Amino acid sequence: MTKNKQFKRTVLCVMDGLGYCEKDTNNAVVAAGMPNLTQAQNQHLHTLIRASGHEVGLDSAKDAGNSEVGHNAMGAGTTIKQGLSLLNDAFATGKIFKSPVWQKISTYPKLNIIILCSNGRVHSNIEHLFQVLQQCEKQNLPTSVFAITDGRDVSPRSAAEFLAQVPNLTVLGGRGQIFMDRYQAQTEMLTKAFEVCVEGKAPVVSDWRAYLEEFYQNNPGLSDEQVPPVIVNPDNLIKNGEAILLLNYRGDRAVETARMFDHGDYISAEQKAQIKDCYFAGILQYDAEMNLPANYLCEPPVINNTLTAWLCEHGARQYTVTETVKFGHMTYFFNGNKSAPIDPALETWLEIPSDKLNNLYDKAPKMQAEPITEKLIAAIQSGEYDFLKCNLPNPDMVGHTGNFDAAVIACQTVDDCVGRLYDVCREQGVNLIITADHGNAEEMADDKGKPKTSHTNNLVPLIICPFASPNVKLQDGEFGLTNLAATVCTLMGVPANPAFNPSVVQ
Repeated sequence: MTKNKQFKRTVLCVMDGLGYCEKDTNNAVVAAGMPNLTQAQNQHLHTLIRASGHEVGLDSAKDAGNSEVGHNAMGAGTTIKQGLSLLNDAFATGKIFKSPVWQKISTYPKLNIIILCSNGRVHSNIEHLFQVLQQCEKQNLPTSVFAITDGRDVSPRSAAEFLAQVPNLTVLGGRGQIFMDRYQAQTEMLTKAFEVCVEGKAPVVSDWRAYLEEFYQNNPGLSDEQVPPVIVNPDNLIKNGEAILLLNYRGDRAVETARMFDHGDYISAEQKAQIKDCYFAGILQYDAEMNLPANYLCEPPVINNTLTAWLCEHGARQYTVTETVKFGHMTYFFNGNKSAPIDPALETWLEIPSDKLNNLYDKAPKMQAEPITEKLIAAIQSGEYDFLKCNLPNPDMVGHTGNFDAAVIACQTVDDCVGRLYDVCREQGVNLIITADHGNAEEMADDKGKPKTSHTNNLVPLIICPFASPNVKLQDGEFGLTNLAATVCTLMGVPANPAFNPSVVQ
């Protein structure tokens, strides 16, 4: 294929989890130096943009952004009301308990509830658990709670604070151990979850607080994310003929639990037979195209007009590359929660396998950033694509571990990759947009100096190197991730979809 002269070629590089913070202390981005990012910023157009709160459709202005909503916002080009906000409305009005799915759940002898047990508000909200339990009590419906400990979207060792509020606690285990795999990177986490929660294949503990304390003492470098699963009440496990409700609402990890219970994926035929008469539901539908789950309490957000679809309408050839842990964000979420290319003839997706480290990416902080960059550079140099994008996950995935030194290496690695992309785009006359989907590595301690492993609601950098569009200028005003779709169109010489928020440049 030859270069399509209709478009000014443009590259979008998302530095996942690299925000801006004025404080230098506990700031891995500042500690990394970032000379290439600094050079690009000093020589070209740059500003700071919003990547959290209402900008990305979250319930509160204080809500930190995350990769799911960030990529939704970038791809949609406008603010989409996200899962938490939709669910809060449904609970407040009582609509959620009037749904046909809840009515069906109510007919079963017991409800088994699975939830990431924290108030992190990224994958779940413990307040939803309390409201479901209250409704079950009203209806005399017995319950059992299977609590996934967090340590990532909240303080690293805060599990006891949340578990102490949970009645009928049956199983506990870390999100890096059971259920919450992503993009089928470590599906053995689903198999293990079934063995524990259905078959009872885990140690039984009489005092879960003592168990957590022993885990902390024996593993000083680990958080609640890595707590091995144990059974608190062996008489209350999932039994055939009961209902199962997953209260996690973010789809990238929840969809695998839905696949296990709805399709029998990740478990044997014999195991599937053990739950053949169970009724599984999700709080939301996690993948509409795959109809997963088939039963859900609340309709998810609908995203129709996306940048990808708009560029396909104009015949732009598009290339996407990242590694497994962020592949769905750059494809599924960026494309408006669609699991397949909108136009396979115009979209090329490349997934580079992530290391299987149970989310302990501080052990390999360079991750796959260099191979991602090499593949992207080859695609740029081929001249076959008009819009190319990548995600460099290091600041986010390593930032989640709380290991500051490793996070510095992660940021330095990303900076090296940005430098290589900058040089190639300049040589090839290709526009380069550098930004982030949310913050993380720039703020790795809380106000008390304790490790902070969760996302931030800080602004994120936006740097535009207009090598193909040298006459563009920054517009006045405040902008966010939802302005990127129109910005890409402006740089490429494509009229923006009228549904998009305004471009940052003109």
